Amino acid sequence: ADYQYVMTLIATQKDQLNQHVSAYMTDKMLPELYSGMATKRYEMTPYVYARKTPDEGIAGFFDLPRYSSGYAAIHNTISFMPETHMLKSYKDRVLSTYDFSLTMLEHINRHRSELMLARKKADEDTRTKTIFDIRFALDYGQAETVTFKGYKAKYKPSAVTGQSRLYYDHNSPFEKEIPFYNTYKSTLQIEKPKAYVFPQAYHKIAERLMWNGVKVERIDTEKTMNVQSYFIENYKDQKAYEGHYLHYDIEISQKPVNLKVYEGDYIVYTDQTSNNYIMATLEPQHPDSFFAWNFTDGILMQKEHFSPYVFEDLAATILKKDVGLKAAFESKKRSDTEFAENAKAQLNWIYERSPYYEEGYKRYPVARIK
Repeated sequence: ADYQYVMTLIATQKDQLNQHVSAYMTDKMLPELYSGMATKRYEMTPYVYARKTPDEGIAGFFDLPRYSSGYAAIHNTISFMPETHMLKSYKDRVLSTYDFSLTMLEHINRHRSELMLARKKADEDTRTKTIFDIRFALDYGQAETVTFKGYKAKYKPSAVTGQSRLYYDHNSPFEKEIPFYNTYKSTLQIEKPKAYVFPQAYHKIAERLMWNGVKVERIDTEKTMNVQSYFIENYKDQKAYEGHYLHYDIEISQKPVNLKVYEGDYIVYTDQTSNNYIMATLEPQHPDSFFAWNFTDGILMQKEHFSPYVFEDLAATILKKDVGLKAAFESKKRSDTEFAENAKAQLNWIYERSPYYEEGYKRYPVARIK
């Protein structure tokens, strides 16, 4: 989009920030940054994230932890991404960035004690709270209004395609109130466990946790633990992105498991000020979890199968010994014609419910200790 401003601002999304730093940023810091820039050379507006054209409204950008400002947010840190307009002059872009930096430093110098107190409260709240927001969605039912200085959007025939094309008429500047959709609502909340435990084979996960200030301990003796395990039921893959194929729309099931752990396996307790990072990376349904970023993809490949001619007799024995399983099997054959006509599918159905089925297939390796 094109508009009159040189400088736009992405602030850490307020609804994913801890309430203490979010309130400070929203009520005190942002108003002072906008007013401070207005008294200098370059007035500022929120980042112009528009569905069509800015005069129809703009939306707040949701900065996931993969982005620098979203990464700051999960560490209870206020962050800003100032973005200058690509069509403005280089000189103006540099000077507006200088003005913003100066305005921010002036604010921090005046309010450093308040800012530090808000961060301290946020850290303690993060350590002790039990429910964490894992996913968010933009709420188009709630909107603020902002005064916006833009250019009228118009259309004309394209010299290239002959079709109608958008352009912004600099001879028709405007200043008016537009909707600013900047409220995100939580769509998935997870109760934190007492701890997470995972095998030492996943040392890359442990390393990244420690790099981010998480206290990671080691299991000191081999034992069996009662845990809650996730199983990946369904997911989609994004096209190549930053050297990965991100999983999304992740669906899970969970069940209690008696898990054998070994000396040297990892355990992470959730009584830490870094709990936001722990929950974001270890809960598989978070958009930026280690699962989403392919750190545990080995579980998604089934490595054990059966040979039908060998399994036939064993399957018959399994059904003979398990009356309930046999009843369910016969019921499915009656209700599912395609299944009833597919011998391999029937054997596979029995195999998946037998003691011989691959135990670790699609079982997320990071288990929860209640």
